[in-house]
Amino acid sequence: MRSAFRVPAVLVTLVIGTAGVASCGADDAPGTTASERPKAAATRSGQAGERAAPHVADLPKHAVTSDKKPSFGAADTMVTGYTGEEFLATLSKRWKLELDKPVEQEMPDGKKRTYVHGRAEDGASVSAGYSDHRNLSSLLCRTGTERNTALDFLDSCTGLDIPGVDHAGASSWLRQAKEETDSLYGKKVAETGNKKEYVISGVYSSGPVTMVLHRAYDKYSLRILGGAVA
Repeated sequence: MRSAFRVPAVLVTLVIGTAGVASCGADDAPGTTASERPKAAATRSGQAGERAAPHVADLPKHAVTSDKKPSFGAADTMVTGYTGEEFLATLSKRWKLELDKPVEQEMPDGKKRTYVHGRAEDGASVSAGYSDHRNLSSLLCRTGTERNTALDFLDSCTGLDIPGVDHAGASSWLRQAKEETDSLYGKKVAETGNKKEYVISGVYSSGPVTMVLHRAYDKYSLRILGGAVA
């Protein structure tokens, strides 16, 4: 098992298959990270092709339905010099994740990002994104809602060893976020009879990162983004 990796400063461009694109770049996939899908709008720097970062106060504090899904700014470096290598190595060892080699992927706006994907035999998965090919900018952790280790796995993902992150606060938020998304999901299914309902938790910001939990049918998706809010 490859439990550690190194992200080179420059990668040879790789042609990514459909599965790779779907995991991080499909615009119509439930729960796809808004910050990973830049659209032609004004940005903090005034350039087209990226999404402006919203203010924390304008984002939902509690679970909402998919029609009220919050938008975020483009994921950016969490902390300069932080690759997340040791964190991912520890995470992969604990949860038996098989980490793939870094791959370069072209986004809808034509820009390229580096990703490291990993998956465990029980279906849990992780995708680490690097907007500049070197510094960690996003982390996506997914697991099944019926797995008794789901909360523990997602909680492990909030433990990014980054200065300024309130880990106790993030852990407490995650538990509340899971309870609220499960409750809202149950209510929507009861109303519509559609088990493929999709709900989103309130947003949590701490230090240089923003966290949000998605529930789509039988999957939880925890997204941790750098530079996503103002």
